[in-house]
Order: sequence, then structure tokens, then C-alpha cells
Amino acid sequence: MSAAWDRFWHRPAPALDLAAARILLAAVALWMVLSRPDLPSLLAFPAELWRNVTPERRLRFALVLPPGAERALFWGLQGTLLCALLGIRARTACFVSGLLLYHFAPLETIFRTPNPYLRGFTLPCLGLLVLSFARCGDALTLPRALGRESQPPPDDPAYRWPLALVQVLLSQIYFFAGWSKLATTGWAWLEAGNIRGHLLVLNQALVADPAASWGYALARHPALCALMAWTGLAFELAFPLVLFSSRARCVLVPLALVFHAANSVLFRIFFQNVPLLLLFVPWRRVLDFSASMRPLRRRGGGRTGTPGWAGAART
Repeated sequence: MSAAWDRFWHRPAPALDLAAARILLAAVALWMVLSRPDLPSLLAFPAELWRNVTPERRLRFALVLPPGAERALFWGLQGTLLCALLGIRARTACFVSGLLLYHFAPLETIFRTPNPYLRGFTLPCLGLLVLSFARCGDALTLPRALGRESQPPPDDPAYRWPLALVQVLLSQIYFFAGWSKLATTGWAWLEAGNIRGHLLVLNQALVADPAASWGYALARHPALCALMAWTGLAFELAFPLVLFSSRARCVLVPLALVFHAANSVLFRIFFQNVPLLLLFVPWRRVLDFSASMRPLRRRGGGRTGTPGWAGAART
């Protein structure tokens, strides 16, 4: 068990994969921040709208500054996320970005739900804070590119644990989604009537003709509703297997894309952190494979018009 633990967290890993995680987290966070309205302006709402927000909650998220200062911090967040994306003072940029995402996260709940947890900013916030304590700026940075330092450092255990920790955090979202269904509702969650009720309620927000809703169409078939309930729960509980098995990763990560597409179309629920599934891609292996294929393509293509792959196979 000790050897397995060390192998999971501390085996040598490429700097490129950790740098790719930094870029993904910063890019997703920047996209979310830019797609939101002016969040600091919400603090200028009338005091009556903040009546139920306790002083403890304000202090917990440091929402104590005037709107002007909050707006400056919001602009600063965009700047630090851009620096993290480009690898400019990567660790400092990741740390400050994580703190500011934590600071502004409660404000986005105005638009969806009063629950400040597991909204769009949660994973980028935690991920960037984790990466700020790691050597996330040793590859894929603008300063290295301008300095023509094309060769990344050798594989090292220091590049493994932060990426593994972020992958664990992402996997927990799926696992505990399934766990909470069983803990809160029990096996009744898997009943066709329960799924049908969710489809009908969540699709009431549609502006289009109900006849055009796939959710309403699915709700007419109890067997399909039950099948979706069992399949979805099994997928959520099994998703952590991607942490330990490359075969499971090849199956469950693409399946997650189908899962989220179905949620968007049928239940009108969009998981904003879908791009972070790319954290499970072994980017160094992908680039090495792509580089190894270039000579074959060049040798395969000739004046005879032989396709590159056919020519490579023949060679």
C-alpha cells in the first residue's frame, strides 16, 4: 500500500503536463470571469437585498471593501489570470488568482442559486491555489519561449503530485454527485418517476414550444428514464477509476462528454468546467507521438501521389 501510494503521488512526471494543467485552469477561469457581468456592481445593490447576508459570511469571503476597490480587484483578477495563462510569474499569478476567485465566487450565486459551493469558480480556484505551491512555470511559458528555452526540464516527482491532486478534486465532483443521490434520496432516485419529474420541472424554463423539447419527449418513456437513472449513477460512482487506470480513462472521459451533453439537452444543466476533462490527457505523450509521425508523413508523400500513411506503411 505504501508503494502504491508513493507511485500515485510521487512518480516522475513531465513538466509539460503540469504546465498544461496551469493553462487549462487559467483559461477556464478567465473565460468564466469575462462571461460574467460586472460582479463588483452587485455590492452596490440596496442594503435591503443584503439583509440576510450575515457579517460572518461577509468576513468569510472578505466582502467588506467599497465598490470602487472591488472593481479594481476584479480587473486585477483578469490580469493575474492572463499572467497565469502565459506563465508570467506563474506561481504568484496562480496564487493571487485563486484568492481573488475565492473572493468573488459568492457574487455569481446571485444569478443561479444561493449556494456558494461548487459553482463555476470552485475548481479553478482550488486548482490554481494547488499549482501555486508547485513548479507549474517550468514549461509552456511566454518568458521561456522568448528566451528560446525550448527544452523542458526532465521528468520529476515534483510535477506529479499537484496534477494528481487537481485530478482527484475533479473526480470527486462526479463521485460525490452519485453518493449524494443515494444518501439524500436513496434508491428512490433510480425510479423512472423521479427522473421524469426532474425532466418536467427543469424544462419548464424553456421558451420554445414544449413539443421541441427532448426532455419532454424523454419523459414520456418510463423505461428510458429508468435506464438513464441507472446509467448516470453508475457512471458517476465509477468515474474515479480514471485516476488509476488508463483504460478507464479512455472510456470514462469521452463518456463524460456525452454525459454533460445529455444533461445540457435534456435537463438544461450545463457543467461549466467541462474543458477541465482535458486534465486527464497525457499531453507529453500526445506531442511525442505527433512528433514521431511527422517524418513518416514526409517520407510517405511523394511525387507519385502516394498518400502519406500508405507510403509510410510501405516504407
